[in-house]
Amino acid sequence: MSGYAGMVGADGATPDPILLQRMAAGLRFRGPDATQTWSQAGAGFAFTCLRSGPAPQSLGQPCSLDGRVWLLGDVRLDGREELQRVLEENDESVPLNATDEELILRTWRQWGEEGLGRLLGDFSFVLWDGVARKLVCVRDLMGMRPFFYASSGGWFFFSNTLEVMRLTPGISSARDPQFIGDFLLQEWSSDPSRTVYKDIRRLSPGHWLKYAGNEPCVRRYTAIPIEGPLSLKRPVEYVERFQWLLEQAVRDRLPQGPSAIFLSGGLDSTSIAAVATKIARSSGTSELLRAYTVDCRPLFKDEEGILATLMAHHLGIDIQIVPWASSLPYEGWGEPRLRTPEPIHDPFLALSRLQYRQVSSQARVVFTGYGGDDVLTGQAWPHLVYLLRRWHFLAIGMILGKYLLKHKRIPPMRGGFRAGFRRWISRTDPSSEFPPWLEPHFVEQHHLRERWLELQQIPKIRHPLHPIAYANLSSESWSSMYETEDAAWTGVPVESRAPLLDLRLLRFLLRVPPVPWCMEKELLREAMRGSLPEKIRCRPKTPLPVEPLDPFVESKRWSPLPLPDPPEELRTYVDWPRVSATLETATGSTLWIGLRPVSLSHWLKRD
Repeated sequence: MSGYAGMVGADGATPDPILLQRMAAGLRFRGPDATQTWSQAGAGFAFTCLRSGPAPQSLGQPCSLDGRVWLLGDVRLDGREELQRVLEENDESVPLNATDEELILRTWRQWGEEGLGRLLGDFSFVLWDGVARKLVCVRDLMGMRPFFYASSGGWFFFSNTLEVMRLTPGISSARDPQFIGDFLLQEWSSDPSRTVYKDIRRLSPGHWLKYAGNEPCVRRYTAIPIEGPLSLKRPVEYVERFQWLLEQAVRDRLPQGPSAIFLSGGLDSTSIAAVATKIARSSGTSELLRAYTVDCRPLFKDEEGILATLMAHHLGIDIQIVPWASSLPYEGWGEPRLRTPEPIHDPFLALSRLQYRQVSSQARVVFTGYGGDDVLTGQAWPHLVYLLRRWHFLAIGMILGKYLLKHKRIPPMRGGFRAGFRRWISRTDPSSEFPPWLEPHFVEQHHLRERWLELQQIPKIRHPLHPIAYANLSSESWSSMYETEDAAWTGVPVESRAPLLDLRLLRFLLRVPPVPWCMEKELLREAMRGSLPEKIRCRPKTPLPVEPLDPFVESKRWSPLPLPDPPEELRTYVDWPRVSATLETATGSTLWIGLRPVSLSHWLKRD
């Protein structure tokens, strides 16, 4: 993914050319294909380009149609043909080889701020109007591309790279205690506008920011719509429409050159691999697709590596396998190559970095199977309640009867009844699971117990069919997770793409009746009939049979103790002796949670 950064001044002063060069140097790891700096009175930009395709890209940025409004950013659009058609209907003459950047500029010229909601894809960018001296910053709905900003010394700074923001004068490295608190409570910050640094903010997904010399104004410009249920005449129509949308999502993301996929033995990544291979084969480039997987054997009995290899052979593509056992927890965390922009709790970080380095030697784009679980493992209960409220008793009987005849069981309700009943029986106090190793003064000063209870609350979403899926997709968890796949975290110029998070596909799935189509991924299984080996297509969702850290502890290859001395700053957040005491007996998920302060300690030492 390309890198960009810039600075805009309120008084029209000339940007510091040395600072712009330093920004460009800090972005170079992102974009090996071109480096550029640009400035005019009151604004200066730096850009490095990663050519990834499949659409034409502007190698030089900022770019403009009229010399007044300039675009700088990292952009990959979906639905280019549809956007182009709508623009031409509004008297915008669009060349066939128009770049994504040009399409955005034409959209802005045609509709201004109201046109932002028409843009689909993965992007973050700025539009600078040099005459009106106004800057508009935009981030995509799912938060696939990061955007950071800060103000200092009469200048507004921005970038898609957090470390570049820290090059700017006057911006401190003081930590944001609420971000640290959220990290220790749940491993990521629920406030999408915060970063680990108090002075640097993050633009939330689906939001735009306007800066015109005063305080920046941030507003939401788009959201996943809540639409009515879809009712098609024939069951096969659901399958056919899903197949078409999935193919469009993959096609819009598949480069003409080499590409890669992180392949497991599950339905999601194998389905994407099958569609990508089909598309690549039609253009004679299927040999350019390669699979990468992690094999958990011999740590424990696991079929992922076996089934991923089966799928790769079925498709006729190469596969590269990394043994999970080859990397110990926290291995290499003291090395600069594993430094991350913000804290991360992943003891196996070295393993994921190794995979990305392997991909970077062959491709600039890697596909993931992220996003398949949210809607496709849906809830039956909201669907039945929706029908019940409309007195559709016959429909309820037919839906349940057909499902029972086919699967010999009723569909999973997932109404939260069992969990609620267990909580009622056990009379468990939610605060009893509050981490005991947090420093008491830090807890009291930042109200972490109240924050803990707040984070346990399930948001109330009135989606007619898929309330939990809609809440998950609308939360900030996806953007937080996907930022860890960014080049600033992986250290290599590789762009991660997730077709199952395509907005066109999500909008369709959120309208599909959960029973039967979203029960245990029924729709995906039917769509992939004949494309996947039956052993994979019919395989039930299979979680890891053991907690990831337990095999290393049980085999005595690794132990969390003794703990190294922490940096002094950590003691303001964590009672280190209590961390050690907790880890003495911790196993499974308790061990994983108890290691959050250890991950934070490593990060603070490297920062």
